[in-house]
Amino acid sequence: MTNSADHTHQTQSSGSERKRPPRRGDIVELHIDDWGDKGKGIARYGRMVVLTDRGLPGDVVRARIVDRRRRHLVAEIEEIVQPSPDRVEARCKHFGLCGGCRLQDLDYNKQVETKVEHIRQQLRRIGKIDSVPDIDVIPYEPPYRYRNKMEFSFGGEAGSGLALGLHPRNNYREAFALEECWIADERAAQVVQAVQTFFAAGDEEPYDPVEHTGLLRFVVVRIGVHTDEVLVNLVTSDRPWPRADEFGSMLKSACPFVTTALWTVNDSRANIATGEQRTVWFGPGVFHDRLGPYEFEIAPTGFFQTNTRQAEHLFAKAVEWAAPSGDEEVLDLYCGVGSISLFLSQRARHVVGVELHEESVAAAKRNAERNHVTNCEFIAADALDYLRERAADGSILPNVVVDPPRAGLHPKAVKTLCRCGPPTITYVSCNPGNLARDLDLMKPVYTLNRLTAVDMFPHTPHIEAVAHLIRSERRDDT
Repeated sequence: MTNSADHTHQTQSSGSERKRPPRRGDIVELHIDDWGDKGKGIARYGRMVVLTDRGLPGDVVRARIVDRRRRHLVAEIEEIVQPSPDRVEARCKHFGLCGGCRLQDLDYNKQVETKVEHIRQQLRRIGKIDSVPDIDVIPYEPPYRYRNKMEFSFGGEAGSGLALGLHPRNNYREAFALEECWIADERAAQVVQAVQTFFAAGDEEPYDPVEHTGLLRFVVVRIGVHTDEVLVNLVTSDRPWPRADEFGSMLKSACPFVTTALWTVNDSRANIATGEQRTVWFGPGVFHDRLGPYEFEIAPTGFFQTNTRQAEHLFAKAVEWAAPSGDEEVLDLYCGVGSISLFLSQRARHVVGVELHEESVAAAKRNAERNHVTNCEFIAADALDYLRERAADGSILPNVVVDPPRAGLHPKAVKTLCRCGPPTITYVSCNPGNLARDLDLMKPVYTLNRLTAVDMFPHTPHIEAVAHLIRSERRDDT
């Protein structure tokens, strides 16, 4: 039997030295240079890229090769030989087990610095933008307690073996019993403890997403940061449950800060925290929060920015760029429940919001009425269809704001938007890689003028960005 030490190979971070390709099971020494989109460490062995299960930039590690792909190797770290100077102690007791907060042991300033550098690299590599403007940054300080929504899953076994919490890393079938969560309001953990205690004394089974058995699926906690309202939504499968009323009474007694609680039944195989059947135990069944001066009614499954305070900064930047003189007409594409539209109403003469989801359009209209906003108009339509109608009559659009889903803009929407030729486009993006792709498609007509990165999700690889584009002299009429 070969000793693993015989399979250890030294490497240089430059990757200039030629080495034999490592085999599965080899132990190699690596210098972690970066982290990827999912928080995996990135190193090089010779000319091969190596993705590690953990590790931070600056770490020197010993890692075992566990897989060889066409373009990279996969390795699991067995020992940190020399820790990165940017390492800090993770605050949460579940760090390492939990699948979230992958970067909690990296200094927060370094997190933000690296995220911004990733945006810059994506603009150059994917967007083919040679001259990237300076990127302004809005960090979140202190980088904890920022999430206003948490979805907790059930796992374990019925009775005292039941667990309610989050998924272990790389395991979406199970859940561990949560004791604390530093990115959420403390009341979320209190709800989890009360619910877990209640079900520990019963015989309800956690739901198995593979076998489609069991009752208990999710507990969703949503908190109004500026209103202090708390909504709790228990999601189950469609099984007999005689203790339902008892649960509602328990929650009201054990967690008096909860303002509304409801029971949602989802009997589909889609393992999501939503459903068609809904019972309200107490309260109005919705909750409210404010962004800036505006109050929003939010349904249990309705979309709302997860980081309330950073959303205010993000939207304020969009308004600053889309309506600089305060008298513009602005088109808000993918407007959702009208959050950005209402912010734009402060400075724009008139705002037209376009959104495909009819329930969101109805909510946007209610939100405008609730806040006594009269200069916003909301249209239920597909953004591409709307743009095609505007392009058909040759009209030039006013300034445009786009806040598309994570997938970004459809290529046909990009082309049609360019044909309509609005003077400026303010692009709000939750995926800078797809933003860069869309900017490359817009380059014949638009130039990237300014860009701000907003760290909505500290301790994760994710960051949002808002880009300001200005139209060049000619329009693309192809």
